[in-house]
Amino acid sequence: MKTTIFYRKRSGHRLLLLTIGLVCIFNLSSCQNNSLHHPKPSWFKYYHVYDAHEQQAYYRQAIPQHSDPDSNIQYGLQYFYGQRDYEPFWTGKGLDEAMSGTLLTYLAELTQHGINPKQLEYDHIQRSIDSLKNHLVENRDSTLYQQLLDLELTLTKSYLRYMTTMRYGISDPKTVNGGKWLYKYEKPDTAFVQEALAQMEHLEKTLQQVQIEDPVYRRHQEELARWYRKAEQTPDTLAQGTWYKRSEDSRFRTLCQRLKWMGVLDSATADTNRLTPKVLKAVNLFRADNAIPTSDTLDRETISKLNRPASYYINRLSANMERLRWHVTPAKDRTYIAVNIPDFTLCTFVEDTIAFQTRICCGRTADPAKASWRKKTNGLILAAKSESPLLYSKINYIVLNPEWNIPYDIIKNEYYQKLCRSNTAVVNKEHLYIKDARNGQYVKPETIDWTKVNRQNIPYRLYQTSGRYNALGQIKFSFPNTESVYLHDTNNKGAFKRRVRALSHGCIRVENPFELAEVLYDLNEFDTIRKEQIDIIMGKEPTTEKGEKYLEKLEEQDSIRYEKLSDYDKQFYRKLMPTSIHLKKQMPLYIEYYTCFLDDKGRMQYRNDIYYKDDNILIFTGMER
Repeated sequence: MKTTIFYRKRSGHRLLLLTIGLVCIFNLSSCQNNSLHHPKPSWFKYYHVYDAHEQQAYYRQAIPQHSDPDSNIQYGLQYFYGQRDYEPFWTGKGLDEAMSGTLLTYLAELTQHGINPKQLEYDHIQRSIDSLKNHLVENRDSTLYQQLLDLELTLTKSYLRYMTTMRYGISDPKTVNGGKWLYKYEKPDTAFVQEALAQMEHLEKTLQQVQIEDPVYRRHQEELARWYRKAEQTPDTLAQGTWYKRSEDSRFRTLCQRLKWMGVLDSATADTNRLTPKVLKAVNLFRADNAIPTSDTLDRETISKLNRPASYYINRLSANMERLRWHVTPAKDRTYIAVNIPDFTLCTFVEDTIAFQTRICCGRTADPAKASWRKKTNGLILAAKSESPLLYSKINYIVLNPEWNIPYDIIKNEYYQKLCRSNTAVVNKEHLYIKDARNGQYVKPETIDWTKVNRQNIPYRLYQTSGRYNALGQIKFSFPNTESVYLHDTNNKGAFKRRVRALSHGCIRVENPFELAEVLYDLNEFDTIRKEQIDIIMGKEPTTEKGEKYLEKLEEQDSIRYEKLSDYDKQFYRKLMPTSIHLKKQMPLYIEYYTCFLDDKGRMQYRNDIYYKDDNILIFTGMER
């Protein structure tokens, strides 16, 4: 997403600060005199106690004592008014109605960005101006100056927050994502605040320049405007039940009206008592937009989602427009992998073209209504420990025939009871081996009495050997991250048939991992010889003479490795071992969270908020929840 204002390199902060300082000093007299040139509003004659010098003196005494919880805004206020010797910007001679009116117009239009104007003090500003205009402020100098000061600072802070919102978003990404946000991202700083204040005198131009022109964002705005219009007139609710294709029922007329309201059925189509092919096509278009399987009947899920009010779509769009305002670093280039958690998909782009797309399974979650620990006192929902984190990284190597180093929490919470019941049976069935956590030595499973092991301090670690039965499957894609997650194959292919695939402990399972690997091999210019070697490592038979020689080499290495083992360790020898394939050209990876997005045909898609993150954003945007 790009804006036409405030682009700067981080290394240029000092030069920027010096430039801004010189600009402000050069223009100081014009800045100070600007508020004196606007006409005094006619309604201000009532306040005959007003004196411009006394007002400035009041500001000079009060502003240094004012504090704001936002440190950047606090700094900006002190800097800006100090530079002006506390000369009013908005409220000289009562009020610059043209300037304040311009700001109020843009604040009122925040609804176009999915933000309630109240969040930026629109109502407070309007009430303050109305009380002044209607002579509701006591005609005493201290009372009047206090009211003017409150309006002055509120206008400046609202302007700064508007500029910050358009450039960086109104919320902090890590906060609203419950902690599972590992991206680096741009934040407003004092240089940004100074530059915004330096351009405040050209208010109309500045506010126009900061508008977001990104085409995806603009498409969300159009959809949001459409739903605002639809909210004015909602059709009748559809009755629950199952509606069949060949039946005749007056309820289908209500369905037609709903489909027209949704925008999936041509408004010129005549209402009908039957589920005609044209009506069914519209129903299935709606289903496709909401990831519901197509059918010849109208099922309960489809009816329930067709009955959603306009506020549902307004809220989804509002939350996702805020996500589009965040600026993660580095930004996407032309080649990358994007995983969208709510859509359960992985999409690989090579030179801006989709090279590969597949289904994924992600980390499971918990309903916050049933898990009180997920709520903070401020109403925000914390991320569940098993949720897949949202992050940027680079796939830097691939592991063939991975072993699974079973995390301690899984040993304690899932394996401990099974091992207590049947130790060696579990080990044999799941192809595990055990090591002593204190010295790293192999341990024979029959020597452990798990019923006597302290569950809160288990001194052993479990590993699942390589093979098709392994929980990680036959291939793993590794990338640096603090959550120890990765993309991987799985031995449970049936999980991809499910619609809701939040099943894992946090890692991302990939339905077609070898096709993904092929894209990475091609990106790294692996030739046919290298690819055959990889196939041989995976257990395939060689197809060329060079492949046969490579297999002989691997077998010789295995023999040498075996002979070096102690007699005790030979009991745990495994011929199939993990092999790492390092990638010179690392693939950027973005694990994202969008509950509505544009598909490749430009249609807006809506997905369930499986991690309950949209409501956190709506707290900050002030939209209905």
